[in-house]
Amino acid sequence: MTTAPIPMLEIRGSHREVGRQIGERMKPVLEAMSPMLRQGLPPGVTWEQMQHQGQLYLAHSRAVYPQYIDELAGIAEGAGLPFEELFLEMCEELWEPAAWRDAVPDSAQPQADVRSGLPLERGCTDLLARGRATADGSTLVAHTNDLSPEVENALVILKVQAGDEPEFLGVSVGGVGYSAGFNAAGISMTGNQVACNDIRPGVPRLLIVRALLAARRLEEAMNACLLPQRASNYNNVIADVYGEAYSMEGSATDCEPLYIEGDLLAHANHYISPAMRHFEADRNDIGGSVYRHHRALRLLRENYGRLSPELLQTLLADHANYPGSLCKHGLESATVFSLVIHLNERRAWIGRGRPCQTTYYEYRLEPWLPPADWPRT
Repeated sequence: MTTAPIPMLEIRGSHREVGRQIGERMKPVLEAMSPMLRQGLPPGVTWEQMQHQGQLYLAHSRAVYPQYIDELAGIAEGAGLPFEELFLEMCEELWEPAAWRDAVPDSAQPQADVRSGLPLERGCTDLLARGRATADGSTLVAHTNDLSPEVENALVILKVQAGDEPEFLGVSVGGVGYSAGFNAAGISMTGNQVACNDIRPGVPRLLIVRALLAARRLEEAMNACLLPQRASNYNNVIADVYGEAYSMEGSATDCEPLYIEGDLLAHANHYISPAMRHFEADRNDIGGSVYRHHRALRLLRENYGRLSPELLQTLLADHANYPGSLCKHGLESATVFSLVIHLNERRAWIGRGRPCQTTYYEYRLEPWLPPADWPRT
């Protein structure tokens, strides 16, 4: 089945200008998303409490990433929406039970992510190969992004040149926050949501993802994952053109950098490192993630030395354990887009919907040229 490509916007300018252009061009989608914030409050949590927590997150974020707060303010201006409410859309942690463990009575504690309209029902599986594992010795990254099926209609690909940062290409829901992408410096950003139990007021993880897309070196991306002021964290899978790759298993207060082993890496939605397992919010709700993680590793190992962008696209369509497969089909959670990145060539193939049904479209970035004063080896 052939599917239409995800809409793409190319945007350049200062962070404020970039944001304003996104807001103007995504205005109908953002207007539709905005009312859903109030409709999907966690049980026992009032809108006033959400706003108060949002202000705490904003204070931390403004101190660490003023340029990205400026970008978000531009989005709000362009879409004609209140900035504080738009910022709350970046704070998806606030729709998780752990964010309210000290503020909501036990009898009212939410038992699952319940944000209607902007659901947090997620999956996502990552596959990464380098060197001898690939057909041409390159670094290849593959990712499925699982969300509520209706989110597919709000997807947009943003090709952004903001200020003096490397140009990047990322997939976003409505233009607010990014799910996966890569930049012209040869840094990729994919990953998986992990349910941590130590959420606290701080810089929301979606804002950290924006910083990853601006990284000029893998060390910068790693340092963003390790930000001390973070509210929570994803498992951020980051890699560069030299074949260096890490799965940064994070929570709000700890992070374990897992280095690629045997030229292969896979990850889903649970903590793998023994050091991080006590941060798992619900150890009895990881069966599907465990299955996808090991299935992805098996597929990579069975195709060692032959892995290519085309083959990875085929592997992403795997239906073992259907409907909770790598190519996920479901009423609450389904694969809404997938991508494969050839980091060395700054190329990506992105398809909307389920990988078994999609058509992958190719996107390219010109390599980033460091400034004249950039240290040379």
